[in-house]
Amino acid sequence: MKILVSWLRDFVDVTASPEEIARTMSVRGFAVESLDPTDDGDAVIDFEVTANRPDCMSVAGMAREIATAFGLPTRRPVV
Repeated sequence: MKILVSWLRDFVDVTASPEEIARTMSVRGFAVESLDPTDDGDAVIDFEVTANRPDCMSVAGMAREIATAFGLPTRRPVV
C-alpha cells in the first residue's frame, strides 16, 4: 500500500524522516517494498500489509500504527 508521508503527518505529528519511519515500521512487521522521494520534497512509502491486518489498509490505520511505534497521539485531520 503506497502512502505519502505528508498524508501520514495529517494524522500524527511524527517528526522522523521517511527513512526512519520505514525502518521502524519494517521492524514492527510492516515490510517496506520501496521508499520513493517525490519532486516536491515528500516521499512515498510502499508498505506490504498482510491479509490479517485489514485495519492497516488505510492511511488512518497506518498512521495509528506509526503513532503507536513512536509513542505519539493521533488526531483527525481538519477537513
